[in-house]
Amino acid sequence: MSKKRILITGGCGFIGSRVVRNLLATEHEIFVIDDLSSGNRALIPEMLVDLMVCDIRSVAATEHIREIAPHCVIHLAAQIDVQVSMEQQLLDADINVMGTLNMIEACKGLAEFERFVFASTAAVYGNNLDLPLIEDVMPIPISPYGMSKWIGEQYLELNGTMANFPYCALRFANVYGDKETRGKDVISNFWSQIADGKSPIIYGDGEQTRDFIYVEDIAEALILALDVRKNGIYNISTNEQTSINDVLRVMNELLEMTVMSENRPERDGDLRDSRLSNRKFRDVVGWQPMYTLAKGLAQLELEKRKHETVLVK
Repeated sequence: MSKKRILITGGCGFIGSRVVRNLLATEHEIFVIDDLSSGNRALIPEMLVDLMVCDIRSVAATEHIREIAPHCVIHLAAQIDVQVSMEQQLLDADINVMGTLNMIEACKGLAEFERFVFASTAAVYGNNLDLPLIEDVMPIPISPYGMSKWIGEQYLELNGTMANFPYCALRFANVYGDKETRGKDVISNFWSQIADGKSPIIYGDGEQTRDFIYVEDIAEALILALDVRKNGIYNISTNEQTSINDVLRVMNELLEMTVMSENRPERDGDLRDSRLSNRKFRDVVGWQPMYTLAKGLAQLELEKRKHETVLVK
């Protein structure tokens, strides 16, 4: 890809900052929009990145996009907490549906616009038992979060048909990695609970499964998606199922501990089992996940040790 102007919404966040750092190794011009509600501007080198602090739903965001005229947008800014979506459906829809639509509309009038990469989620599939799930399976979301992301996909498909809008939607499996703040995913929560000397909380019996994917594999896939020329939806996953109990077992082995879990009742909106086929994206771009769960957790421990060393100094 020749030198382009690339905008990352949510670029100061957990995934976005990884994408920014990886793109800085290229010749592209990097722009970021982030309202810093959950992101941290310290995660990106501002001297090398154009940062606009604003809400993706705002007029300021629309005007900024039209001013910088990016060739590509990686849209990561979103409300991503399933439980928040259950309790605050209007907020979830406003950010994830109206915010996404605002970004789409801002890009539609750009003369040199090439690709809108949308971060979607496995939550659109709901409790579909036809595993591994392929992209053609009918979505049946069981949370407002999953619904809002599916609606975002539908707006992209509709605009692709009506206005020849170029897009690529990536349905992420369960993403994990080193988060600067305590995260809402099970692995981040386990790690912080163990660090505090507490028993990790498991909702349900722990035999529910997830397809866990390390953040660096997600960041690579997002950048590769910029070169996908055919509009469509793609799963980004390891195509492996791991139970929550097994996550704790691997973590205990890694940390040489024997921490027991605290089990609580299942929560509404949580999936029972999840596993996504990644064959479609692999066939298009040649991408392969580089991290198994064990390797990803080992890398996570290494990064946390580095942060602890920096804090001690």
